[in-house]
Amino acid sequence: MTQRSGLVFDTRFLAHDTGTESVVHLREGSFELSPEPHPSSAFITRRIKEFLDGSGLSAQMHPITVRPATREELTAFHTPEYIEGIRAFSQGGPDHGPWGEVDEETMLSPGSFEAALYAAGGALNAVQAVMDGTVRNCYGLLRPPCHHATSNKALGFCVFNNTALAAYYARNVFGLKRILIVDWDAHHGNGTQEAFYDDPGVLFLSMHQQNWFPKDSGTLEQVGRGAGVGYTVNIPLPPGTGDRGYRELFEQLVVPIGRQFQPELILVTAGQDASWLDPLTTLMMSMDGFRAISQSLVDLAEEVCGGRLVMLQAGGYSSAYVPYCTAAALEPLLGVDLGIVDLYAGAPELEECQHSFSQETREALNAALAWHRQWWHI
Repeated sequence: MTQRSGLVFDTRFLAHDTGTESVVHLREGSFELSPEPHPSSAFITRRIKEFLDGSGLSAQMHPITVRPATREELTAFHTPEYIEGIRAFSQGGPDHGPWGEVDEETMLSPGSFEAALYAAGGALNAVQAVMDGTVRNCYGLLRPPCHHATSNKALGFCVFNNTALAAYYARNVFGLKRILIVDWDAHHGNGTQEAFYDDPGVLFLSMHQQNWFPKDSGTLEQVGRGAGVGYTVNIPLPPGTGDRGYRELFEQLVVPIGRQFQPELILVTAGQDASWLDPLTTLMMSMDGFRAISQSLVDLAEEVCGGRLVMLQAGGYSSAYVPYCTAAALEPLLGVDLGIVDLYAGAPELEECQHSFSQETREALNAALAWHRQWWHI
């Protein structure tokens, strides 16, 4: 039995340079401040890798080599025209055309296209390593992120949809019939949902901040189409959900639904932007919360699919705290507890994140339970 976990990382991911932000828009006109890094900065990815190295986690993991995804692999989801449009845009071409478009928040640089190819290929190699037994499970520290990218649109900092491509690869290469995708990023994975909306062979289960980005995406009522009805499970969460809310969510919905589906592989879109220090969300999780939900999925994978689990890095915009949360999510994959002390241990705000359970959170979970009982025994 393979015991080691895999880690996908390559410095070529860091060539995706999103630059800086400085413009403040008014209803009429605009003005500039001193520039600061774009929220989706390579600086954060670099800090995560440094944290994994310094803590000793990297040394305990099997390094998985990366390669660029091929055009054939990319067109499992993306259109050929979109792929070429992204290549041209990264070299200074137009941001839209018959091929698709790039939204105004998604910055690309000359190195972005190659970085995105290698990130997608890294996701595929992670699946390959888990499925062929090289490793038991795997974490992909990838950049750029993925889950907002649709078949022909770069959106919300995302270029190619690594999670969707990984699922298609698992199906096309290994013949898998049932794949579970859990998306715990704080924003709804609209692109991944699009990829499998009418597909009963891929269960897409997303928890995310309600009424957030993307607009009108990820409501309870979005449950799939045709043969795929019931196989899209959206769980919108209120601000302040916190660790306890996420634990209840996994115990009452995520794990029971996953167990009933009996997947052959679990993929996770692992965005650490639900943390209490994230500047773009207000879901208020601590590193302990990420450790707990990761452990739930590791246990589920051991129970239903021989431990086959692949986590792929997505959002997370607190450069101070994302490395802590990512390390905490990684520990259950390795079956270790390194005793990492929370950056804000002892802070009253942290205690509140870990233990509060608001009436709004209770109502949101009850609403999700009532709605999804139409398709699942929960």
